[in-house]
Amino acid sequence: MLAKTTLGALLLLTRVAVAASTQPSPTTPPTDRSTDSLKLSYVESARTVSASIQQNFFDEKTALYAQSLTKRDPEFMWGNGVMFSTLVAATRHDPATYRPVLDRFFAAMDRYWDVQAKVPGYEPSPTAGNGHDKYYDDNQWMVITFTEAYELTRDVKYLDRAERALAFALSGWDDQLGGGIWWHELHKGGSKNTCANGPAAVACLRLARCRDQATNLEWARRLVAWTTEHLQDERDGLFFDHQRVADGQINRGKLTYNAALMLRANLGLFRATNEPSFLIEAKRIGSACQFFLDSKTGAYRDAPKFSHLLVEADLELYRTTNDPATLARARRYGEAAWSRWQAAPPAELIEQAAIARTLWLLADQETETGRAFWKQADEPRDAVP
Repeated sequence: MLAKTTLGALLLLTRVAVAASTQPSPTTPPTDRSTDSLKLSYVESARTVSASIQQNFFDEKTALYAQSLTKRDPEFMWGNGVMFSTLVAATRHDPATYRPVLDRFFAAMDRYWDVQAKVPGYEPSPTAGNGHDKYYDDNQWMVITFTEAYELTRDVKYLDRAERALAFALSGWDDQLGGGIWWHELHKGGSKNTCANGPAAVACLRLARCRDQATNLEWARRLVAWTTEHLQDERDGLFFDHQRVADGQINRGKLTYNAALMLRANLGLFRATNEPSFLIEAKRIGSACQFFLDSKTGAYRDAPKFSHLLVEADLELYRTTNDPATLARARRYGEAAWSRWQAAPPAELIEQAAIARTLWLLADQETETGRAFWKQADEPRDAVP
């Protein structure tokens, strides 16, 4: 159970921080938005947002989170994935407070796990079994965050569930359009999407570090090759949203999270194979992501639920290349996200969780705890049996 004394202190800090952010002072100069001024604030900013989420969204009885400040039904699985990744990051820095929440939330999400299906997987909402049209990407996000949880805690329950969720995700691959994973299990929308193939590749690469290395690495290669062939814009290296299976028509919209996961997939393949072509491609995608920047703020203009994933990709690219411009881009987004939260916290859980995840990831970059974790997590290694 959550340590109430610690959480109470965090909630007090939250109230103080929010009050301070909303009280104008004519004698206080404008906030310095330079990187140095914010450098030591990422941990405290992340603590503040996370404590607010626990206060406003967490249901102590069910150990699930509400969808929004006004809609109190349990969050959908996509939002659960973002929230779980936030708890993993928070646990790195404050295990006494957040490890108990992490474990309770993991168990509570069994309400979404469909054990009656031929290939079990997570439903979008709590289920009695075999009743909804599952999203393949919902399960892929869970693989990625569960493998991170395993690398942090060494608790095998996270790895076991990641392996099963990946089996469901890969069951969405078929030969129509020459391969690729469908977005929906029942083919609602009739499309194969970047968001159902890029995350699958990253999921395979993360799990390959621990289990079935050769098989998962081969799947990652296939997924990246198919997505690149079918959905990459050759002109700039970014990725279109989806291709309709019936007639091959491509929806040419571009979102930050599609570029983010394909950037990470190429980085992962580079680390696993040492083939320079994958690093070249990752750098190309990273450079092309300037397209997503707001001209006024210099931050990504997509909603946090999409754009926080590109911050994560930026930080992974920085750890690989040491390019200071990539780190600066991630920090600019962190500044903007924190300022936005201070001014008007979003009503939706998924958006607040995305902001908290962003701040914790930036805190990782600024702390020995975070840097040590990612140094280990980025290193290639042989999978265990």
